Amino acid sequence: MKLDLTNWPRVDLRRVRSSFREVQLEEYPELAGYGRAGIHEGLAGQGGLFLASDMAKLLKLKGGMRVLDLGCGEGTTSIFLAKEYGVRVHAVDEELPDSLAHRASEAGVGALVTPVRADARKLPFPPESFDAVFSMNAFFYFGTDDLYPPYLLRILKDRGELVIGGPCYRAEIGAETPDEFLLEFPDCLAVHSPGWWRHHFAKTREAEVLLSELHPRGAEFWEDRVRFLLEAQRPAEMRPGMRKMVHAIIRMLNRDADGFVSHFMLHARKRGRRPDPPPRPTRG
Repeated sequence: MKLDLTNWPRVDLRRVRSSFREVQLEEYPELAGYGRAGIHEGLAGQGGLFLASDMAKLLKLKGGMRVLDLGCGEGTTSIFLAKEYGVRVHAVDEELPDSLAHRASEAGVGALVTPVRADARKLPFPPESFDAVFSMNAFFYFGTDDLYPPYLLRILKDRGELVIGGPCYRAEIGAETPDEFLLEFPDCLAVHSPGWWRHHFAKTREAEVLLSELHPRGAEFWEDRVRFLLEAQRPAEMRPGMRKMVHAIIRMLNRDADGFVSHFMLHARKRGRRPDPPPRPTRG
């Protein structure tokens, strides 16, 4: 894919849109009833509810489970989890909008979604509060410190599971990485490879990493998101920040011929506490 962006934002919109792959709704039967707008609107980053659904399936959620949706943005994934799985979701984000409670009620899950405006590094929950943790397109903003996984695992029940999904590089970046791959610099310096994320959790010795790998549609999610944004609005009509982001992603896709910039999923389980050893017999 090579698109001429010389006259950006004035482009042949039809040609640009048709250059990008579109994830087909038919390939996600569990999302029947959602249109393209429902898949993407209210969500930051790429993947939309396609990625959210793939992540949720790893957790094997059941009705009544307590789930922490960490870095949930506007809370769209929280409503999705509550609606599709009947779980009780604590929707946590430092910039959580006041509208979430109303939107959850309109979706019929007002009693299942609890909005919590909090910093991910200062979570207001006691130990072992949750059966599962879900975090999409957010974890790299706050979770790369070596001490963060043990901190997060503290509020997960023994044998509880967590799933993280978001942008990644196929391998770690370095000084030679092309500038086009460094989206949202310097935030992208916290974006890592699946192998890095595996080690990040495994070295705590408190988590069993069940999966940490590239999503099979990881590169396609970038294209699908750009295509959706260009379907919704012409570049010249976008807000400056959005227009700049779309331009940067297209530049990246122009340069990235083999999916170096992708998306990943990590699935891990908190190890249960080892039983205390039996008391040593006393000598008579």
